[in-house]
Amino acid sequence: MALQSSKTVYIACGILIVVSVLYITANAVPIWATRSVGSGTATVGLWKLCVKIEGTSECVGDGSKVDDKTMATRAFITICCILAPLSAISILSIILVNENLKKRMSLLAKVLAIASAISGIIGVGLGISMVVDIIKISNATMGVSCILAIVAVALNLVGAVITFLIK
Repeated sequence: MALQSSKTVYIACGILIVVSVLYITANAVPIWATRSVGSGTATVGLWKLCVKIEGTSECVGDGSKVDDKTMATRAFITICCILAPLSAISILSIILVNENLKKRMSLLAKVLAIASAISGIIGVGLGISMVVDIIKISNATMGVSCILAIVAVALNLVGAVITFLIK
């Protein structure tokens, strides 16, 4: 593999590893929307609702009271949490496989990177829509997890483009 292509592999792999961490963090941390009321703060995530009053924090799962938009956001962001690391692993494996498999691994890496980007666009778009609905109802603000997911999608698109430059 040429030196230029090797650099491209490492850059794409590094970006997609960062994307993986951002997606997983955005999925796990319950701070998609935040609202402060008096001495307390309420945060809404994809999986939990947390309330912090005077230093005491309590989180509860959403259970079966979840709307379709939240369920779809969960699904697409979880798909991103799976596809982004797989794309990074497949990109890294391009260096490790023999010449006969490099073309196939390169194609697999490209498919996984673009699938991750597409599911990220859908999931984060739905998540932003969910946050906007919460903001309209309760005068909340966009949380850290939502911002992390937006950054993840942007970097995912960059990683997918760079992945297509791998020969």
